[in-house]
Amino acid sequence: MSNEGQVFAAAVDSEIAKFRALQDELKNLQNDLSIVLGQETENEMVMMELDLLAEPAGVFKLLGPILVPQDLDESKQTVQKRLEFIRGEKERLQKKISQIEHSGEELAKNISGMQANLQRTTVEAVRAIAAEHGRQ
Repeated sequence: MSNEGQVFAAAVDSEIAKFRALQDELKNLQNDLSIVLGQETENEMVMMELDLLAEPAGVFKLLGPILVPQDLDESKQTVQKRLEFIRGEKERLQKKISQIEHSGEELAKNISGMQANLQRTTVEAVRAIAAEHGRQ
């Protein structure tokens, strides 16, 4: 392979390495999203349980090894704020995943084109070498 071909092959390898890095980042973000979705579900269930309670019901908060009484409305507000935060985090992760997926698609198209050009260049080089040997 000519020096030009080696440079082109190195460029393709570099793009493939970028694509793999994007895939790793995407996998990590999807794992994070899975955790956030679990937290959202858990907190939604807690909110439903709190909604079932009547006002004089006792609600307790675990602080270290101690259960501390907490007002029902305060408990609902705390869970609601937690849900708002979790939903914001979920939205952020979903946007980031979408961006990375789009970048990955563009990079994959670029790699595919580069590989096709590399193959075409290789075939042309082989033909040129064969033609050169045929003249001798």
